[in-house]
Parts: sequence; C-alpha cells; structure tokens
Amino acid sequence: MTPEQEAILRDVQVQLRGPRLSGWPELSSVGVPGDRTVVEALAAALRQIDELRTEIGDLETTVAELTRRIQPPDQLPWPLSLVAALLQDPAAVIGEQIARWESLIDTLLGTPDDDAAQPTTPTLEAAPAQMTEQR
Repeated sequence: MTPEQEAILRDVQVQLRGPRLSGWPELSSVGVPGDRTVVEALAAALRQIDELRTEIGDLETTVAELTRRIQPPDQLPWPLSLVAALLQDPAAVIGEQIARWESLIDTLLGTPDDDAAQPTTPTLEAAPAQMTEQR
C-alpha cells in the first residue's frame, strides 16, 4: 500500500469511527455510555424514527376514535359549534362571515338603487339671489 493510500484509509477510518477511532463525542446522547460511531448514531436515529412512527400511528387511531365519539357540530352549543366548524372547514366559515358582514354593510349604507329611489332635497340656489334683493 502506498503512503497516499494509507493516508486516505486512515482519513476514512477517522471520519467513520471518530478521533482515536473510539467514536464521536458529538454523536453521544444522554444515557448512552461512550461515544458513538457514525453507523451507531445512524442506527439509533432510525430506531427513534420507528418509535415516533409507532407513536404517530397510535395517536392517529386515538384521534379517529375520539372523532367518532364527539357530537356533530350542529348539536353543540353556540361557541363550541363555531369552533368545531372552524376546525372542520375554516375557509367556509370565514367566507360565510364575510358574506354576512357585506350584507350588513349593504343594508346599513344602502345600495345605489336605494339612492335613486329617494326623493332629492331642494337646492339652495335661490337663496343668494333673494339675499341680494333684500339688501
């Protein structure tokens, strides 16, 4: 083996096994004695990912069971029915509220058709002419 090949092999060993070939202190975790190699840390991370997937599956099952048990939103009292509707379809609830506000604004301000139907008030153009005659 050439000195260059030996240096490359040593570099690969250090990268995989850590300084002094005894593991990387950065890859250690609480409760695990000693330093870990890259392979050991990767295996531990994969185990944790599997555990998290199992927990997520259990939580999804629990949520599905609880969802079947709850009352439909139309049977809940007012504040809870609004919250339930927001959780199910927030865009629809917000759209309904905006439509309600728009109809209230139209009712309060009046529509342009309502303005045309109202009688016009007399103008005060004649008043200045009358005032000059009186002087």
